[in-house]
Amino acid sequence: MDRAKKQRLEDQGWKIGSASEFLELSPEESILIEIKLALNLNLKERRQRLMTQAELAEKINSSQQ
Repeated sequence: MDRAKKQRLEDQGWKIGSASEFLELSPEESILIEIKLALNLNLKERRQRLMTQAELAEKINSSQQ
């Protein structure tokens, strides 16, 4: 968030902070959540890269055999 937007929000009474501050997480809990998010993202990317044998054969211009 840019400084001007942050200042406008604070001037209107909004408090700016992180999710960890809002949820009152300990540093360990914050790290655990970051690890889980990273693992989840990695898993989604791996699943998107998975191909069937037929898709792979088509991609490399080969038969499925």
